[in-house]
Amino acid sequence: MDNIRNCKLCDKEDILQNSHIIPSSIIKSVKKGDSQLYTLSRCSSLRYENVDPKEYLLCRSCEQLLNRRYEKYGLELLKKSSNVTKHSNCIEFKNFKYQKWYLYYLSIIWRASISSLSDFEQVNLSNLNDVLKQCIKKNTLRVSSEIDIDEFIKITMFRVTDRSHRLDELTIRNILMNLTHVSVQDSNEHLFFFMSSGFLVQFRLTPFYIQLKDKTPFTRADMARNNQRFVRYLDIAESRFLTKEFNWLIDNV
Repeated sequence: MDNIRNCKLCDKEDILQNSHIIPSSIIKSVKKGDSQLYTLSRCSSLRYENVDPKEYLLCRSCEQLLNRRYEKYGLELLKKSSNVTKHSNCIEFKNFKYQKWYLYYLSIIWRASISSLSDFEQVNLSNLNDVLKQCIKKNTLRVSSEIDIDEFIKITMFRVTDRSHRLDELTIRNILMNLTHVSVQDSNEHLFFFMSSGFLVQFRLTPFYIQLKDKTPFTRADMARNNQRFVRYLDIAESRFLTKEFNWLIDNV
């Protein structure tokens, strides 16, 4: 069989599954029971098509591991209203499990990075891919005795709003924005953005962090990790990235 290869996560030879790059639960939440959805990109006009990027990457055991360990929690966190307390400037997640939340989103950007699909050609973490893989496989943030992965890959989530009312709440929640790379001028950092269910997820990568840490010792404290349960409301106009993307979207739909 053509799909007998080494699994990208456990490295064992096995029959590979046609793995979702973006978790199927996210795709299903946007489709809302339909078999297709509307897509729009800078390379093509508005189309109604079946969008569910897959690739033979993982064995069945590793597929089930990702679903059981991370994806189930990631879905429940955003979908269960009982998990959320609304404040004036943010929402608060109850029973927030930082490590599960972090590794859930880390698994998404890792799959996108190792994918050969054109949908994810902007995402290339090169020599960091194996670091991400080990953390995901071992269910840990620890890279070595001296450093944790969330020290040099910071993940932050925002709840997107539009005070101009050009886009209503339902529209914002139904937008799925693929992983997008944004260069940071005059910086060694890289930014990636991903949006689903009304939440914008920002990945901030500092590849040379280890050298910086040698000069300025720092370890991410549990308090800083715990604060991630408070998700700030972000108006589209506050973000240059969102302003650019949504202006383009409105102009082209």
